[in-house]
Amino acid sequence: MTKDVLESLIHVAVLLPFLFLCLKKDLRNKAKLISLFVIYFLGLQILLKSPFHFSSLNFIEGSWNWSGKIFAIVGSLFFYLFFKKNFYPHHFLTIRQEKKSLKKIFTVISVIAFIAIIEGFLFYNKSWDWETILFQSTLPGIDEEIAFRGIMLGILSSILVDEIRILNINIYNPSIWIIGILFGLIHALKLNLDWKLTFDIVYFIKTFLLGTIWGWMAIKSRSILLPLISHNLSNTLPNLIGMIK
Repeated sequence: MTKDVLESLIHVAVLLPFLFLCLKKDLRNKAKLISLFVIYFLGLQILLKSPFHFSSLNFIEGSWNWSGKIFAIVGSLFFYLFFKKNFYPHHFLTIRQEKKSLKKIFTVISVIAFIAIIEGFLFYNKSWDWETILFQSTLPGIDEEIAFRGIMLGILSSILVDEIRILNINIYNPSIWIIGILFGLIHALKLNLDWKLTFDIVYFIKTFLLGTIWGWMAIKSRSILLPLISHNLSNTLPNLIGMIK
């Protein structure tokens, strides 16, 4: 567990310079919200990985971390219930959609799904596995979209500027990009068994881009519903193609 906490602290440490660069200057409770963001992220990672360290918590046996994902989802929902007032009105845990951008979003979802299918044909070769299909089509998207695009994007949208200018380039909504970076880091920056940092640049680029796109979807639609659908499709389709081709 110590290694997992340290790994998560490293992710936060990488992220903080970007966060402080984009803070609203006149925000009174920014220290509270930054602390809330960090505490939530660390707690989320502990819940997610707790079944790996305490066998009694692994109540669903299988090849995938069903128990950890369920703990993370329940913990996130409790957090949202108790602290959502702190990042009002940036609440994306709803199925209501802002209709103006739906056409663009559905186009992007289709492109992501098409790329996932191509990825399955090129890089996946698996025997049929119902557990993998059931898991990838449900829990990863639910857990990570509630956490990253629902709660953490909501907190950052409350404390960061809507736009920042760097080297004469206007960067739209830095909250989206910062959440994308964090999403990439949790997948690609790891402490191995020897406590040495490893970084998979290809995996980082992939997950950073997807995380940023899903953040854009959440901002435009004001909901995590379509990012969640796209997320689970991008997880499921390559595995499915790799099993049936």
